Amino acid sequence: MSEERFRTTPPIQDDLPNLIRMLRKPAGDDPRFASLEAIEANRQSFTEKVHATWKYLHGRSLDEILAIEEILSSDRRKELPKDFIWYLERTIGLWRRINDAIVWALVRHQGHVIRTVCHRKDRVRLTDANPTGLRRFLNQINEDPLTIAIWSDATSCVDVGDVLCRSFSGKPDGFFEVKEGTMNDRILELMKVKGTPEEISKEIVEFADKYGPKAMKQLDRVVKQRERYNQYMDIIDDDRGFDPRRQAEVTILDSSTQLECYDGELQLAIDESEHAPVLRCIDHCLWVYIDRDNSKSLTAKIADFERQLTNASPITLKWFRGHFGPNQPFEPVLLEGNLTCPEAIPLFLRQLEPETVRDILIGNLMFSVFLFVDWYELGRIVTDLGAQLAWSTVKKGRSERTKPESQRLLTIGDRIPRVQASDGRYLEGFSKIYRVLFEGIRPTSIAVQYIDALKSQNTLNPNAAIH
Repeated sequence: MSEERFRTTPPIQDDLPNLIRMLRKPAGDDPRFASLEAIEANRQSFTEKVHATWKYLHGRSLDEILAIEEILSSDRRKELPKDFIWYLERTIGLWRRINDAIVWALVRHQGHVIRTVCHRKDRVRLTDANPTGLRRFLNQINEDPLTIAIWSDATSCVDVGDVLCRSFSGKPDGFFEVKEGTMNDRILELMKVKGTPEEISKEIVEFADKYGPKAMKQLDRVVKQRERYNQYMDIIDDDRGFDPRRQAEVTILDSSTQLECYDGELQLAIDESEHAPVLRCIDHCLWVYIDRDNSKSLTAKIADFERQLTNASPITLKWFRGHFGPNQPFEPVLLEGNLTCPEAIPLFLRQLEPETVRDILIGNLMFSVFLFVDWYELGRIVTDLGAQLAWSTVKKGRSERTKPESQRLLTIGDRIPRVQASDGRYLEGFSKIYRVLFEGIRPTSIAVQYIDALKSQNTLNPNAAIH
């Protein structure tokens, strides 16, 4: 890939609305797929068309990411303007999220599967991850029109296995690892050895004698990877198991709560903000502020949001500072933060206009759409639903921050929120608040999910996850 090739490609902001429409409607407008009945009658043709669209998007993403990585190589990077570097890195992030959107479709929008395989690992450069071998492997699998394979390293949400594959023709299916090379072949053969412990030990000793300490270290890495992989697959397949990342037993709970979306209200507010800033409250406790004035700094926009919120709802920030401390800063979240929240469904798949999504992520609505949860009003909602939104001590919240990031509970102002029933049963952390901020789910829907889970369980694992 060359810099010249990248320059001749349309800027992603020009093409993004079309790419979003392809993600949302991968079979296009073919009349054979105009209804569920029509799709069922043409199932194979529909599957082939959808797979062809996803394969095109994935292949293009790999071309674009690899081209940009070459431009950003360490020697050339020093010569590039900072704004251009930011644009290139943002573009890579957009292509990764396009792949995430395909993954969401492949796992049938089951958020708990995404949360199981998403560990927020730093993304590797595709250039350093054997792109020639992986793309050759992908191309072989993707020759089958009823099968699709996605390279995990090209996503931002999959950290288990090298490839995610979905097949309707008997090919490999699920998350799996790709091991190449003579030594990996020997290790895989060794791992398939059957017999008594003594017989297996003998095989390992012979392997060590033949290949030496370096090979034994590689064997150890592969065994540990396989053990972790199997643990994650147990959670996905059985809805329960040991999560090695959290170092805890987890249980996936079904919820009958119908989740409601607020994207329609958000789109209206964004549309109304064309000539002046707009402040809206959604579902009694989610404040949205849109300020398109690009002559203002981010700090100035946040200060204006705080002033308007104080005027509109004096109790909100009064309670906030009284509960979390007078020096607790007002820190609303930018909607474009969806781009760096890999466990959230990509903004591309939400119910916002494609052009609006484009403008939020890489257009004139960047640094313009803010969200702030009113925890005081959310607590009142939880109370009205028959439970309590309780808070930990500051000491416990600070202690939580010392844990590895993957094992931390959500903290707000050094306190941990907890949804608690009157009999003492509870769900700690309110971790699903990210779904309110980045997935467009109404706060009341999330609160109802927590409370329904409390009511349905005699004893509840604090590490339970609701989907």
